Amino acid sequence: EPLLHKAKADSVGDVEMPPLRLRPQPQAGCGNATLWISIGVAVPSSAAATFYNNWLLVEAPYPLLVTLAQLLVLLVCTQVARHTTGLFTAVGLAKDMPWGPYILQLSLVSAALTYSLVLSNVALANIPLSAIRMLGSSRLLWFGIGMLFYGYEPSARSLSIHVAVCAAALVLVCLSSANGGPSGVGIASQIGSDVLGSLVCLAAATCLTKGLGRQASPSTHGPGGPPVLLSMPVVVCHAAPMACVMCFFTWAVAESYDTDWEQVYRVGLPAFVINGFLGFAALLCNAVVAQLAPLPVISLASSATDAIVATGGVAILSEKICWGGIVGMVLGWASSFLYRRSREEPVVQEKGSAVRYARGEWVPQDQVPSMAETGDIVLFTSTPSFTPKGIGSAFVRLGTFATYDHVGLVFKNGGQVFLIESLAEGVSVSQWHHFLEQGWHKDYSRVVLRKLSWPAGGRAGQGGTSFGLRGRATLEAFAEGVKGKSYGLNLCALVCGGSSKGWNDAGRTYFCSEIVAEGYKFLGLLPPKACAARYVPGDFAEGRYLGLPHGASLGSELKIYFPGRWEGFDQAVEFGLRCF
Repeated sequence: EPLLHKAKADSVGDVEMPPLRLRPQPQAGCGNATLWISIGVAVPSSAAATFYNNWLLVEAPYPLLVTLAQLLVLLVCTQVARHTTGLFTAVGLAKDMPWGPYILQLSLVSAALTYSLVLSNVALANIPLSAIRMLGSSRLLWFGIGMLFYGYEPSARSLSIHVAVCAAALVLVCLSSANGGPSGVGIASQIGSDVLGSLVCLAAATCLTKGLGRQASPSTHGPGGPPVLLSMPVVVCHAAPMACVMCFFTWAVAESYDTDWEQVYRVGLPAFVINGFLGFAALLCNAVVAQLAPLPVISLASSATDAIVATGGVAILSEKICWGGIVGMVLGWASSFLYRRSREEPVVQEKGSAVRYARGEWVPQDQVPSMAETGDIVLFTSTPSFTPKGIGSAFVRLGTFATYDHVGLVFKNGGQVFLIESLAEGVSVSQWHHFLEQGWHKDYSRVVLRKLSWPAGGRAGQGGTSFGLRGRATLEAFAEGVKGKSYGLNLCALVCGGSSKGWNDAGRTYFCSEIVAEGYKFLGLLPPKACAARYVPGDFAEGRYLGLPHGASLGSELKIYFPGRWEGFDQAVEFGLRCF
């Protein structure tokens, strides 16, 4: 199932909109027999792989050795299956990336995959199956936190509810499991495995899809070609070779000296091969479900696997289960289902200056000058990276629990659109077209426009002039006054409020959201006594209350599309929600 779609070009006046990549729709509806057959195969195969792996670890309690065998089988199986299934169409993406960055980025995915499997096997060897599945019922929690860190999630409010519910469910399950007597090492290992599992999804979608847009077979699919498909088998196919090497060295250092080879020979080599093959079968079957099913149905299939394993552990292995664990598991299931359900919205295309997207609207960047007006704001989510800027931006999002870490203020003069923003280099006033020409848009994974609107007729200003004329002159003077001032975050004023400096004082520094708030005070949109330093970028996002006067309001978020820009961040969200 393609994870990226290209919409048909739409005409707005004489301007032809570029092709837009929209969110995927499942290939099979809920009433499709193929979907339910796939689920009927995936659920028992996943449960069987768990039970068999548990039996093997009881007979041969060597988690690293079992993991090494699993990875070797996965390496062979994925290399064979890539030539016989349609789930591996993205496997050739490495040729589109320089080998140095490819190896460096893939090492993160491989390490996360390796130690996710290792910790999962450690947990299987130390705690009951029912406890493992109860802990795993909240595993989407870690993916949600990862999305907040990377800046993928377009609705921090819906995600915050999911994170809170899943965190409460996880605490309940942990307390219930601890009272039942399982090893704390096993509980910590399972939680660590789930955390690394989310990292596999996020890192893989980020690292392995930068070659998207290359056509797989233009001769059969026309000049557009099919969009590239990324699936979990593709990730394993890329990462398994390096993962095998990592796991081998870890086993050689940590476990090989303590291995009872007579016990391993007694269990037999075929048992290890069968275990790896069952794991691959579960991986492949779940990938088919992820391809065909709507997001809520994926949650139901995952919950069914959890329920079968937990019930089997109690009925077959006589494991004890507490009511607190059952309640926590149900809460985790419900939260994951409702969160995925909230994102499964139909795509509707509308005529006009924007194309309706499932989680917002797309606006081609070349239409921004004709749409933007004085007082509009532009919100930014920085591209995730391990640079000081990327890490600082991530902490801004996490600290403010918001999607955005930067904001700028628009003013228009003579048909030219200018953006007032405070950057590390200081306050700048730049023309909009420089954003694309200088490649600044590549620093951000999401850029959205929110239009300032007033009641019909506008607001009367001094001398009877409309807000548009008064606001343009006012903001132009404001921009000239603050241009070149230093960048800075006043933590004391942010926490306590009450900055005594005027907007044009010589020593005044500005944080990005502070200068937007000061500009709104200048326009009379915020109270004169309001402390501009107490505003953060997330306060200007959709869903936050600013209390603008005189019927003024900020419109919905319009996502700005830049031609040729990789849209892998939206792909990463969809890939994770389908595979994790």
